[in-house]
Amino acid sequence: DRAVGPMQFLPSTWEGPSGQDGNGDGAKDPHNAYDTALGAAAYLCGTGAADLSNPAELRRAVFRYNRSTAYVDKVTGHVTAYDQTGPVAGVPVGAPAGGLAGDVIAVARKQIGLPYVWGGGNTAGPTGGGFDCSGLLVYAFHKAAGITLPRTSQTMRGSGNPVDRTAAQPGDIIVINNDGNWGHVGLYIGNGTMIHAPRPGKRVETTPLAGYWSKFDWDVRRVL
Repeated sequence: DRAVGPMQFLPSTWEGPSGQDGNGDGAKDPHNAYDTALGAAAYLCGTGAADLSNPAELRRAVFRYNRSTAYVDKVTGHVTAYDQTGPVAGVPVGAPAGGLAGDVIAVARKQIGLPYVWGGGNTAGPTGGGFDCSGLLVYAFHKAAGITLPRTSQTMRGSGNPVDRTAAQPGDIIVINNDGNWGHVGLYIGNGTMIHAPRPGKRVETTPLAGYWSKFDWDVRRVL
């Protein structure tokens, strides 16, 4: 019963009232940032009456979770910082994906929790037990749509058609210049979120494009 996901829920806890669908995609996924954020709120409210919009009650709820004032200060500090970032400018919320885009996203979602493996993944699935960022997309597009993508994030910049980031749709490829060499790629799944294999030591996950990723240049490519 190992803790999983960004909020480190035990599976037994997630299967109860804490399991939530935070982004309205019909799934309650403990690895999804939106689902687990709402799940954490449900858990905190469930451990005692609380209006989490009230700063004092929020602090009391977090303290019940971990009885450390330093921890409470850290959590509430992150809440304040995240509130100030807002959504990524120009990225549409979008509707749930359907058709081939929905199929590609579904395949990618099934890989959530697999470890990042440098060079991992091909058209047949994970290799070495996992995926790197481009390997994940190579597998998802081939499995769901029969499309064979180039193997690296740099070469994926030439795939399909360019799309302005303000017009991004679920199923689009987001190539990110995080290292000066366009060295990262993710799959846009709507609601300002992508699914990706982040880096060594991490696992395939969904993540908001606000905050950390918004500070880099992107190329959005549409192959579907």
